[in-house]
Amino acid sequence: MRTRIRQVEVQVFRERDGSHAAACSALGVYTVGKTLAAAKANFLKALDLHFGAILNA
Repeated sequence: MRTRIRQVEVQVFRERDGSHAAACSALGVYTVGKTLAAAKANFLKALDLHFGAILNA
């Protein structure tokens, strides 16, 4: 199976405690971080793990 993803929407939320959450419901990838930069970095790592799991299945 071959799928080409051209555009996905990622929503970033600021939580009440000042941390940030990043979510892509289309892919089922969700992360958090103490800072916006940490949330973005964690999201990229989560995407790598997500696609790695799909490609190795």
